[in-house]
Amino acid sequence: MYTYSSPRLVTVRPEMDRLDQYAPGESLEAFSARTGIPLGDIIKLNSNESPYEPAPSVLKALSNFSSYNHYPDANSAALRSALATYAGVEEHHIVVHHGSSELINLLWHLFLSVGDNVLCCPPTFSLYTSVTSFCGAHVLEVSRKENYEVDIDAVLTALTPQTKLIVLTSPNNPTGNAISEQDILTLLDTGRIVILDEAYVEFSDRPRGFAHLVPQYENLVVMRTFSKWAGLAGLRIGYALMPDWIQAYMRRAQCPFEVNIAGHIAAIETLKALDYTLNDVRRIVEERERLFAMLSRYSFFTPFPSQGNFILTRVDESQVKVNEIRSAVEKQGILLRYFSQPAMRNFIRVTVGKPEHTDNIDKALHTLL
Repeated sequence: MYTYSSPRLVTVRPEMDRLDQYAPGESLEAFSARTGIPLGDIIKLNSNESPYEPAPSVLKALSNFSSYNHYPDANSAALRSALATYAGVEEHHIVVHHGSSELINLLWHLFLSVGDNVLCCPPTFSLYTSVTSFCGAHVLEVSRKENYEVDIDAVLTALTPQTKLIVLTSPNNPTGNAISEQDILTLLDTGRIVILDEAYVEFSDRPRGFAHLVPQYENLVVMRTFSKWAGLAGLRIGYALMPDWIQAYMRRAQCPFEVNIAGHIAAIETLKALDYTLNDVRRIVEERERLFAMLSRYSFFTPFPSQGNFILTRVDESQVKVNEIRSAVEKQGILLRYFSQPAMRNFIRVTVGKPEHTDNIDKALHTLL
């Protein structure tokens, strides 16, 4: 315990008292320390990471590069050029950042003042709420329909003059469903900034997403990441597609060298090795259907169809408790995602892994029968 002799005359902003810390999925290291299971024996299916390593050419390029003593290109010119080809938009619409979470942080600070609100539709990515509170703004929650589709009429009714951002993830995390183009166009007509988080778009029925709308609308931002489909979660590379006027403010607000040089190399090489990486995406989509079928065989599960690399399932706790399932799978070294929010406590989200991972989950669940 430290004893300070100087007076403390400055405090944090009062809205910090209602700031909820974002809780990411438990790490391999933390799970190993808690359970005693060696790192190499853990099946990590709680953070929607790819079960596959990056393409060999990506790993080779990282290994062969030696100039890590120099800063990366602050303009990310080569990466933005490659992304323009991949996403189908011109370079001036693209902003690259250190993961999409940092894009969220920057975009929120650009648009929000104390007292504003951000409209979102839970259950969804909880970081939106944390960053909104950090900006001194409020979250305006609009419930989804029973099948977790966005209730567009309810969204339109809920809008207030203080609503600056409408935020939707498509496919949505954790429910896995995607939004239609017509619904997006309806929301764009409100004049608010519509932020569409496409972190999981490569796994969806529409893998090209809605990038094509960005040059047509002054109030659409599409966010994407290399963390999920490309197996680069550890390098933290995100990018956003946006109209020129927002891009100009983002570039002014960004700190220099936001994406490290290893991230630049890995992302560029991934886009060169698209066939290899997209084949891994196809394998994940195929295994997603097999995982869904396996979960459906258990009477205590109600899994929801997903267009992401994960499946959300409701647990009938009159048959088995979530904690019992957690205990059973953790004995097998399997790490899944659980929820603390009251409305989600009887749900589990399972990241799609390799076929043997699905088999191991099935084996663990059999011990509960």
